[in-house]
Amino acid sequence: MHNNSKIAVTVITGFLGSGKTTFINSLLKRYSEKQFALVENEFGDIAIDTKLIKGVEASQMFELKEGCICCTITDEYELVLQELAERFQNVEHLLIETTGVADPASVIRPFFRDEKLQELYSFKGTICLLDALNFHNDYEKDLKYKQIAVADFVLVNKTEKQFSEEKEVMKKQVRQINPMSEIQFAKYGIAADFELEKVTYRPKFYPAFQGEKSLHSRISTQTMVFSKPINKSEFEYWLSYTLDVYKNEIYRIKGILCFENEAFEFVLQGVGGSYELFEGEDIISRNNSEIVVIGKLDKMDLATNF
Repeated sequence: MHNNSKIAVTVITGFLGSGKTTFINSLLKRYSEKQFALVENEFGDIAIDTKLIKGVEASQMFELKEGCICCTITDEYELVLQELAERFQNVEHLLIETTGVADPASVIRPFFRDEKLQELYSFKGTICLLDALNFHNDYEKDLKYKQIAVADFVLVNKTEKQFSEEKEVMKKQVRQINPMSEIQFAKYGIAADFELEKVTYRPKFYPAFQGEKSLHSRISTQTMVFSKPINKSEFEYWLSYTLDVYKNEIYRIKGILCFENEAFEFVLQGVGGSYELFEGEDIISRNNSEIVVIGKLDKMDLATNF
């Protein structure tokens, strides 16, 4: 279970021009009493975005060059995170901003599989900024939808000229891609009532989305429901096998599980083929378990034998 002494981590993703830098600046201003550090990754030789971030000392801003850290994770990424935690022990919260053309799964994955990072950091979740004005154009649609699919919190930005009916349509469309995320609206990159503490990757029980197709014909959501306690070892064997075989097809998996001979619920969280399974805080109050899977599920066999 997560330790409060660890550095909290929030990943901020979203396509090019969605308003990530403006949003980060608004966070730094709103939580001015909190000690932030920022990891940015950029293309090219000149760090432009770094000059735009206000409120973070340059010594606490780490840049990863040589292309996009999100596309090919190397040891440099994990080592930078370790160095940051060791050099700046006063840091309370780490913000990681991905490039707009990045798959965020590879940025999130090390927090699930790297034991050293798990000792240093407490992963809080992923925020995706969605550009309401350009959401429906065809440019890099696969990537934009995947950024939404892995998010815990979707902030629909540039809604200053949208009516309430248009916002409801947009909310429904986001729900079709990711029924698990929280959704909020923003104007000019700022959401007046946004609270960083509400971004969490701990799942809750969800309404069933049995194979429902999303806006994108290749992305769908499936809910797996089990009506009695599960054998933990058999489940972990199935989960490891399934995520290994379908690591490119399963974008996101979350769940609350009731295992045999366990007093507490277990929380499941997975992104891009890696997962974390840990004891939750709630005593088991019912016997059923629920798992929600998002990805390219049309050709997958999620059959279980436990």
